[in-house]
Amino acid sequence: MRIVMNFRLLIAAGVLIVLALAPGASATTTAKSCPKEPGSATIASGQTYIGTNCVLNSVSDQDLFTFSATKGDTWAIVAESTNVVYPNQMCFSLFDPQGNGVVKACTQSGVGAFFAAATVPLTVTGTYTIDLSEVQTAGVNYGISVERISPAPADATALTLGNTVSGLVSQPSAQEAYSFYGTTTGTYQVTATMTSGVYPQNLCFAVYQPTGAGVVAACTLSGVGQTTIQANVTPAVTGNSVIVLYTQENDDTMSFNLNLTCVSAPGTCGSPPPVCSLKDALSYNGTTGTLTMNFTLATPVAATWNAWLSSQNTMTSMFSVSQPITEPAITVTKTAAVAKAGKVGVLSTLTTPTQGITCSNFTIINTGTP
Repeated sequence: MRIVMNFRLLIAAGVLIVLALAPGASATTTAKSCPKEPGSATIASGQTYIGTNCVLNSVSDQDLFTFSATKGDTWAIVAESTNVVYPNQMCFSLFDPQGNGVVKACTQSGVGAFFAAATVPLTVTGTYTIDLSEVQTAGVNYGISVERISPAPADATALTLGNTVSGLVSQPSAQEAYSFYGTTTGTYQVTATMTSGVYPQNLCFAVYQPTGAGVVAACTLSGVGQTTIQANVTPAVTGNSVIVLYTQENDDTMSFNLNLTCVSAPGTCGSPPPVCSLKDALSYNGTTGTLTMNFTLATPVAATWNAWLSSQNTMTSMFSVSQPITEPAITVTKTAAVAKAGKVGVLSTLTTPTQGITCSNFTIINTGTP
């Protein structure tokens, strides 16, 4: 077990800032083995590459990892070496879809920092490339992970106020992501406790606003018996915040408990806005002239369900019905007599008097030549 100095590289608005902590692992982290040389693979939010093929063999050896991102996203990258020795260093460079350098981060083995990390706001939509390399020729083993910080990633586990969840930093260099809906009127207390590991191992977390801005980070101090960390967060922006848990040196695995509570006045922490879903799978029977619509429907509030047929530049109302609260989602089948008219579309909406259209769907089908 290495004892290292902790640091975190945060890229914000194009400025490189050194913080006191490093990123870590995701609640649904999946581990994959690197491909054989030449090393090149796609990597997704919540994934960690680690294993016997994850090795740099020489100064000219470059292992590449690509991921797709959207302008305005914020992503965290962590690469950790299990055996890099000073004066050798392992580095990664991030390139945007046009091949422009975005950020470069390296280990600092001379001072006991064997990982490189960066949290980066992205300005271009497309495929980004992470180029892993070393500065001297040696066999350097590594692990690498990426996590989308903003918007909250699909691999994050959603937290419920007052509930404690158990988690695991499952691989060295992994990042463990959780999300919670926060309002600017509420103050939220994040508590994490080590349930495995001993000194010099430590558990850390970092909390990010919906914008991707980091707001707080903390680590346990197992050397003095502090195995629980706690911090209060008042979001500056209403929306889904992200909590990332990781091990302090990024070379450990560790189990933990995580709890989120509202510590401000009752009612100020709010609840997520209602989300509805409306999908339509169309089929057409040319013999009977019947259009069949198989809707998947869910709405947390009462709404009016409308549907229109779009054909030959004309919109025709098909139905308008009251839809009560419908949770969980159900499947509803509706049919209509429709003459052959080539490609036609069905527009459907769920509408409330105060929120307007809360969700909608438009689907096209070919009914054949008239």
